[in-house]
Amino acid sequence: MFRTRVAQSAIAACLVAAAYAEDHDKGDADKGKAAFQQRCMVCHFDDSADKKIGPGLAGIKDGPLPSGKEATRENVLDNLNKGGNGMPAFEKMLSEEEKIDIVAYVLGL
Repeated sequence: MFRTRVAQSAIAACLVAAAYAEDHDKGDADKGKAAFQQRCMVCHFDDSADKKIGPGLAGIKDGPLPSGKEATRENVLDNLNKGGNGMPAFEKMLSEEEKIDIVAYVLGL
């Protein structure tokens, strides 16, 4: 009986932790907007698909990305980390939280 309760408690704790991690991994679009405005707006429009220095990102969630890849969180994060086609790599310039928040914002455009 005791083992059953311990096991149930452990499972419940894991489910709560997983739910928290899933929500946290999605990022905060409001924080992402602020980070985007500080780091990305110099090269990208967020309210237009027109090219600035880099491509405009309005409507990017409807894909594909300028690279031709599907507009997924993983692909946007990969592009943010690695850069390419003139875009610098932000892997070491932004915290993981900032990157996740920017991705959440961009995929809401």
